[in-house]
Amino acid sequence: MNKKGLTKLQLIIIIAIIAIAIITTPLSINLYLSSKQTTQQPLPSKSYLIDILGRNVTLPERINRIVAIGPGMLRLVCYLNAYELIVGVEESEISWGFIGRDYAMAFGENFKKLPIIGPGGPGKPPAPELILTVKPDLIIMSRTYVEMYDPNRLEIETNSKVIVMDYGIPGYLDVKTFIEALRTLGQVLNKKERVEDLIKFVNNLCKDLEVRTKDISSRPKVYVGAVSYRGPQPFTTTQISFPPLTLLHTSSIADKYSNKTGVFFWNFEAILKEQPDIIFIDEGNLNTVKQDFDKDPSKYLKLNAFKNNRVFGTLPYNYYHTNIAVALADAYYIGKVLYPEKFADIDSEKKADEIFNAFLGKPLYQSYKEVYGGFKNLSELFKVS
Repeated sequence: MNKKGLTKLQLIIIIAIIAIAIITTPLSINLYLSSKQTTQQPLPSKSYLIDILGRNVTLPERINRIVAIGPGMLRLVCYLNAYELIVGVEESEISWGFIGRDYAMAFGENFKKLPIIGPGGPGKPPAPELILTVKPDLIIMSRTYVEMYDPNRLEIETNSKVIVMDYGIPGYLDVKTFIEALRTLGQVLNKKERVEDLIKFVNNLCKDLEVRTKDISSRPKVYVGAVSYRGPQPFTTTQISFPPLTLLHTSSIADKYSNKTGVFFWNFEAILKEQPDIIFIDEGNLNTVKQDFDKDPSKYLKLNAFKNNRVFGTLPYNYYHTNIAVALADAYYIGKVLYPEKFADIDSEKKADEIFNAFLGKPLYQSYKEVYGGFKNLSELFKVS
């Protein structure tokens, strides 16, 4: 060995080692980074969704054109302020007129300009040949249609993705299921911020009603008559677990007569036996009740609520599935009638428009009032001359 320095051989070996290190180190780093990237891959460019039937649906990368078919589906789209994506509507949305369906009262004039993509309405299946003409990226299909038409078949026949949705039993206010439906649709339509704002609003209303009414010790006997259900209904048609009353922690006199929630076809003698203190009538069927009253006023005047001028009108909220905004507005009005001290700060009409604005961006109460009569005491209608 050269005491003064490295030999040529040693120098060559050292240079070779350094060269190998320089060559292999980037490879090692790249392999390491590649390994890290493998465990942190970005999400696929397409979104995946499991709909209410458990179907795994691969969504289009872009959703700019949609149709909503079946009870309540167009309502959900409008609640999310996504109506500009709608490229066709069911014929029933036009032929029925717009009164009584909150979303149609807000946006019905827009619907009239769109192509018809099927009949719509109870018992009428989708029309794939009409849907195909508007080339939607996505079809939002009501669960009620599934019994009539296989959604997988509809996908094939329309060359469009189909998601099946629901937000509870028609005529009911299932807040949890409604919120789940909003979140699902918000994800699909890229309306997550709008969804969370609306959910917060609904939760705040429910909490407010809870605080106002949960600790009330004395509650009046209440009956809600002529509840809307598949066409005109008489005074004796009611609903077990009437949603606005449920939000107020208040029972109807009919609730104890059935273990099943839903429409309940009662009889006048049972109502008379129960003698409700306060009666509410669904104004969607007010004319039917008035006609029956005029035939035999004495029958109705045996009820203390009629004798004591304690009969009030509520807005109908069951029309092609539940008008969620209307049901919530009804709850505040009914609460004010039943528990005036607890709702002393509430102006029912202003509260209704606050709710309509939050859901649909428009104050609709006056439109409802012009058609149905609005929130008011109905006793003047039931006077014997």
